[in-house]
Amino acid sequence: MKFSFMPLNLPAWSSQGIEFNKMFDKAKAAGFSAYDASENDLRFASHREVCRLCEDAGLEIADYIHWMHVTTPDNAKFREAVDGAKAAVHTALEHGTNRLMIVENIFHEDLAAMSRADAMNKLVDAFGEIVEYAARYGVTVMFEDFPSPALPLCTSSECGELLRSVPGLKLVFDTANMLALDESPTEFYTKLRQYVAHVHLKDVVYTTSPDPSLTGGRKRMISRTLHGQGIVDFKTLYRLLQADNYDGFATVEYSPSDVGIDHFKLLAESIRYFESL
Repeated sequence: MKFSFMPLNLPAWSSQGIEFNKMFDKAKAAGFSAYDASENDLRFASHREVCRLCEDAGLEIADYIHWMHVTTPDNAKFREAVDGAKAAVHTALEHGTNRLMIVENIFHEDLAAMSRADAMNKLVDAFGEIVEYAARYGVTVMFEDFPSPALPLCTSSECGELLRSVPGLKLVFDTANMLALDESPTEFYTKLRQYVAHVHLKDVVYTTSPDPSLTGGRKRMISRTLHGQGIVDFKTLYRLLQADNYDGFATVEYSPSDVGIDHFKLLAESIRYFESL
C-alpha cells in the first residue's frame, strides 16, 4: 500500500507558514510516496509546476481530482459538467496518471427540484458517458462514497447501484463517510470490495459540532480526528485489504483546523499507526 498526500486545508496551512511549494518535501519527509493532484492546485501553482514539485520531492502522482455538478435539472449545465469531466481526462494524463477521481458537488436548490431517483439517473448518465470516453485513453474513472445523504452516494446500496449501472466505473473507498448514515465501514467494504481502486484513510468521531467539510447524516454528525482515535475499525479493514491483496494508493486524510498544530508531524504519526497494523 502506497501512502498518498492530499492537502485538505491549505488556507489554514498557509496561516501556519507552510507554503504550497514547500509542502511536497515535508510530505516526503513525513513518509508519503505519492500526491493527490487536483484542480484546486491551480490556486497556488500551474499543473506543470505541480508535476515538477512532485518529481523534485520524489513523489508519484496518485490521481487527479476533478469536481463537477450533474445532479441538476438544467440540461445545459449538465452538458457543460460532462464536457468538463472529459477534459479532465486529458489533464490527468498531463499529470502522468491514468486515474481520474470525480467529485459531484452539492447544490441543494437543484437537488430539491428532482427526486432521489432522478439524481441517480443523472449520475448514471454522466458517469456512463465519461467512463466510455476515458476508456479510449486508458484512464480509470473513480468516485468516492460521500459523507452526506444529500447525494445518493452515501450508502453501499446507492454506491453499488451506480457502480453496477456503469461498467468500468471504480470506487474510491473512504473508510468513514458512510458513518454519516451509521453504516459500518467494514460491511460497506465487504459489499463493494470488487470495485475499489483507491482508498481514503479517514477516522471520525460523532459530534454535535461537525467538521464543516463533513456535512453529516440524518442521525448523527461526524468530524475528522487523528487515525486510531476515532470509531473506524482500521485493524479489521486492514485485514480485509490484505486478504484482497490491495497494493494501490491510500490517501491519509486528516487536516486539523488549528493553525498552531504541526500538521505534518500528525500525518507522520498517522503513517506510523498504519504501518504498525
